[in-house]
Amino acid sequence: MRVFIIIFYFLLVSVIPALFSGDVSLIAKIVITLSGALIMVLCAGAYQSLLGKLLTVSITILWALNLSVSFFFYQKHDIRFSSSIAETFINTNSSETVGMLSYNIGYVIFYIIAFAIYFLSIHKCAKYISRRTTLVSSVLLCGYLLAIPLYYTSLLKKTDSHFLIGEKYLLNTPFYNAGALVKIFYENRGIKKISSEVVSFNYDKKDVGTEIYVLVIGESLRRDHMSLYGYQYDTTPNLNNRKSQMLVFDNAYSPAPVTILSVPISLANIRFDQMQDKKHYADNIISLANDAGFKTYWLSNQGKTNKRTSVISAIANMANNKKWNEFVGYDEELFDYFTEAINDKTNQKKLIVLHTYGSHEPACNRFPEEQFKKFSGQEDDDCYDSSIAYTDKFLESLLQQLDNKPATLLYFSDHALQRLNADNNVHYHHGVNSPKKEAYEIPLFIWYSSTTSKPVFNEKNLREPYSTVNNYWLMSDWLGIQQRTSAACQSPLRSCYQAQSDIKVIDGNRAPLSIKQLPSEKTAPQKSNKKPVHQTVTQVQ
Repeated sequence: MRVFIIIFYFLLVSVIPALFSGDVSLIAKIVITLSGALIMVLCAGAYQSLLGKLLTVSITILWALNLSVSFFFYQKHDIRFSSSIAETFINTNSSETVGMLSYNIGYVIFYIIAFAIYFLSIHKCAKYISRRTTLVSSVLLCGYLLAIPLYYTSLLKKTDSHFLIGEKYLLNTPFYNAGALVKIFYENRGIKKISSEVVSFNYDKKDVGTEIYVLVIGESLRRDHMSLYGYQYDTTPNLNNRKSQMLVFDNAYSPAPVTILSVPISLANIRFDQMQDKKHYADNIISLANDAGFKTYWLSNQGKTNKRTSVISAIANMANNKKWNEFVGYDEELFDYFTEAINDKTNQKKLIVLHTYGSHEPACNRFPEEQFKKFSGQEDDDCYDSSIAYTDKFLESLLQQLDNKPATLLYFSDHALQRLNADNNVHYHHGVNSPKKEAYEIPLFIWYSSTTSKPVFNEKNLREPYSTVNNYWLMSDWLGIQQRTSAACQSPLRSCYQAQSDIKVIDGNRAPLSIKQLPSEKTAPQKSNKKPVHQTVTQVQ
């Protein structure tokens, strides 16, 4: 009787991960519960040996981690852990991970509690589990393991079928979140195509006398918090003073609410429906500039990631010169790299890309403590606005080095952040389930030095809605590379440009959305309407 009570208790513990498994079928939840209980019985039966204790600790770590990850994303963002989130995790550096954990210490405590419950359950019950019970559990578990490939026989015929079968195994266990990791490893096989794909370019070069082109990719910056765009607090005094030298886009939108998706799309000639095939990213602004004879530089404060697991890194590695901060620091740490790049002796034109960390949450970690400023008196707002003031100061330092040189600088943010949480309290976070319009509203402007002429074009285009999904064409014209294709009319600098009546974007799981149909966070805060899970959080990139 005691054994049956223990097994029933194991079933109750195993139900917990199933409750956080999202919008999966009832059968899937039952399978997750049963497989979880079988694993607990197996661990309890083997617990008396040293190997069994090591097995139990390993299983406990994974069980508690899976449960904590699910709890975090549902509680904080109302989403299920997905392959897009997994991609962000794979490419997250250690300092960012520490920063996110420190900002969410309650979930670390939840992990410790979950670990303790699972481990102590097995520890206390181990002495009551007989060899026969352990053997029966082992046989049933082996039967389950054999059933999965039989059920998904069609997957065995596909390339890298071990990835697909592995994903199915994990999705039907208490470690289902690991299935998303396996899926992203499978999807990222094609990243190597980016550097090997041969792209045929067809363009004319227009020399307007500019020699230095600087592209600054911002991070998590909302345009409505910049005084350049009319914000009530003076967060961008330096940019305000230089506005006469700039083309400022009033209604720019990012294509996605997370860095891992938005940056590659904003740099490459790619449509949303082509994202699955990574070879399309080979036609990007770096490969184009290289082909046109530019000397290219990529300077990053985002931390170095593996070019085989990150499309951003694959594109960055195409540059002639690359520099990454090993760990995320303040953006000013890029100054030495930048100075070295602009003073590099060459007869070639230069394209210098700076990938900054801007206002990424938690924003108070993005600038030196002494540069914190009180704007409204609300702590989270002041942290966020201070990070923007720091970015303004950072950009001014770049522009001072470019003054009186034949130079131009283009800035855009990869995406914005949402400001209000489910309770209408101020808490900056990435756009996730049911993303709000504010998650996509970004700044975009082009600065020209006093020795460089602004282009002649219809300035009405600056006021129209514009998506940085078309940045490839905008930046091509900005570089004086005039491509011979009708698609180039997607550049606002072209006379043939037609503004889009409705901007299309994607959410964190690549589901298509319309900006016109997205609600404002002011009327529909995060999680106010729970829907089937299909989103992700970034970088939480």
